[in-house]
Amino acid sequence: MEEKIKQKFAEVFGDKADIFSVRTPGRANLIGEHIDYQGGYVLPIAVDRYIFSTGRKRNDRKIRLFSFNYNEFFETTADDILYQNTRKWANYMLGVIEEFRKLGHSVPGMEIVIGGDVPVGSGLSSSAAVEISTGVLLQKLSGIKMEPVELIKLARRAENEFVGVNCGIMDQFAVHLSKRDNALLLNCNTLDYKYIPLHLKDCGFLLVDTKKKRSLSSSVYNKRVRAVEDALNIIKQYEDVDFLTQVKDISVYKDRLSEENFKRARHIVEENVRVLTAAKDLENRKIEGFGKLMYESHDSLKNLYEVSCDELDFIVDFSKGFSGVKGARLTGAGMGGCCIVLIEKRTIPNFTEQLSALYKKQFGIKPEFYEVESVNGAFYENKP
Repeated sequence: MEEKIKQKFAEVFGDKADIFSVRTPGRANLIGEHIDYQGGYVLPIAVDRYIFSTGRKRNDRKIRLFSFNYNEFFETTADDILYQNTRKWANYMLGVIEEFRKLGHSVPGMEIVIGGDVPVGSGLSSSAAVEISTGVLLQKLSGIKMEPVELIKLARRAENEFVGVNCGIMDQFAVHLSKRDNALLLNCNTLDYKYIPLHLKDCGFLLVDTKKKRSLSSSVYNKRVRAVEDALNIIKQYEDVDFLTQVKDISVYKDRLSEENFKRARHIVEENVRVLTAAKDLENRKIEGFGKLMYESHDSLKNLYEVSCDELDFIVDFSKGFSGVKGARLTGAGMGGCCIVLIEKRTIPNFTEQLSALYKKQFGIKPEFYEVESVNGAFYENKP
């Protein structure tokens, strides 16, 4: 794929002289969903599906972008960075460029081709991969170096303020600073992090794509963010907390919150505890315990946070009854996208064959399956 991106660059922009290339992985969150924007702990991995960006500096102020996957071209100038209503793929790049400029850095003219094999809209954070890939490449082109965490913060601001999705910081962090054969335990409040070795024995991770696409900015995502903020504002009247993940006993607020907001807040509090327990289980090689927590996380996302869907639930329910599966849950924002399944590798062929047939019968479409390995983030593959 990387060579295809470089070849496309030569086709679009004339040659491949003086180019830089950046490889940035997608990510799958093992556990800890919808709590990064409430200062919680998360446990993602970077996966071996990549966004590639190839670019070079221009001698004028033109910014020329080409999307390999959408086969679309976009052009503007470094002095005219505006949100695009038609070529929305460009906004994830333009937002990073604009945030870079707002820090006082000089933005050069540039031409970039971007694309890859991270499925769009499947919960593997193709958006964060595009943002980080653009940010690393922009440093190469401008000659300005940033600390990785500062670039991560910049990329998140780009998605929050320019694109308009109120995401937390997990996705950008995972695709930039993950480490091969490890999960990344990240405190989304302090940004402290540590690596948890993946002692999976004869198991691996399988991603099952529902093929049900969703756009985060038009989904229930922002609505859920507002709900937990409303719950937090009420709880702050009774105890000194900055985030719901700091609440010790959410049950005392059952009669002080609306039924809906209490369910949302309860998921946040309990999911945070699950992450820490899951990290310990991985460290102690307790695969069965880790898998059980994955199921509990999905049930909470389904019943309390209500971001699952029939397709995701079908995959998880099938997994629960399949010998060789240790755990399964939705990964990403939900309402479509992917499930992540912890499964004995020897059983994957039978699992995919049986699930594919039943899923096609139920929903009229076959799911996609991706066997994934944990990989290094963009920081390790292309140091700025």
